[in-house]
Amino acid sequence: MTRKLYYEDGYLKKVVAKVEKIDGNEVFFDRTIFYPEGGGQPGDRGTFGSWKIENTIKKNGDVAHVFSSVDGLVPGLEAELVLDWNHRYRFMKYHSAQHLLSAILFHEKDAGTVAVHFGEDAITIELGNKVLSDEELLEVEDSACTAVRRGLSISQRTVLREEAEALHMRRSIKVDSPEVMLVSIENLDVVACGGVHVKDTSEIGEIAYCGRETIRGHERLVWKISDQAVNKRRKDSSIAHSVSVLLSSPEDRIVETLEAKLSGLEELRRENRRLCCLLAQKEAETISGGYHETSLALDDFAPALEKLALSNVFILRVSERPEFLYYGTPAGFDEIKKEISVKGGGRPPLFRGIVLSSVEDVRKFFCVRP
Repeated sequence: MTRKLYYEDGYLKKVVAKVEKIDGNEVFFDRTIFYPEGGGQPGDRGTFGSWKIENTIKKNGDVAHVFSSVDGLVPGLEAELVLDWNHRYRFMKYHSAQHLLSAILFHEKDAGTVAVHFGEDAITIELGNKVLSDEELLEVEDSACTAVRRGLSISQRTVLREEAEALHMRRSIKVDSPEVMLVSIENLDVVACGGVHVKDTSEIGEIAYCGRETIRGHERLVWKISDQAVNKRRKDSSIAHSVSVLLSSPEDRIVETLEAKLSGLEELRRENRRLCCLLAQKEAETISGGYHETSLALDDFAPALEKLALSNVFILRVSERPEFLYYGTPAGFDEIKKEISVKGGGRPPLFRGIVLSSVEDVRKFFCVRP
């Protein structure tokens, strides 16, 4: 079995290793610093000599390194395993932050964690049957940031299963082995976990609550960690500044200013609709035959046609995508469809849709129609 050096020192970035076995694109070494995918944490990637390792997975209790190509690799070959350290360290911080947040959620809000996910840009924590307000979750964020500033130590140790079970941890043990690896946060939390973590909470950096969604009837909380939290804070600040400039409003009043402008815009939209309807009515009064072209929205013509008691009227809105409105009988609409191509329908007396024939063909049809 592969010697798992990531449990002995999670900060090793490279080590000389020997190829023990090759199975397709999966390579097994005598030792490794590459952590295999598990517990929501992605597998490590990096290189072995000049070969590229795309992922690391668990295989029959061992560690399989997934290569992009194994050409030239043979058992017994020795070379240097080199981690993509930025990738690994990011997820060490993510995993440690998740432990910290889940512990605070449990101890301060009586909210248990049922699932976690570590994405490239954020982590999510799915709660049990507990629903917390945004105010409560910001309190959790405050407690987490305090723990980060205090630099609480994070340690791991392996104990017998009986000893681990006697601790009555906040979550059940998920492995069946006689020995269990425990991860502890100083004076705050201890839980069974086989992941790789940072040495103390100060390495996590910033933690930011970013929202929620409901999944499977549970609350899924979204958190930004470390550089991603910093980037979010800076982006939010930049957006707030840009909006305040556009609105000519202080940043702490942009919501009120925007609400006032939107309210004014809605009033303008209502007035514009009233005027458009009035204009359509005036235009409808000029219709003398069964065909009319317009540049106005067709929605505004229907009440005008009904009010004027017009019938058998075909109105074409000339645009890049010509639309029609026919006010008349089903028989009259069927007669039109025999000569020009349209797509749409409706209920008597109103039929609507788009015109597939050219505008010239429509004009020709109505000009020669008796």
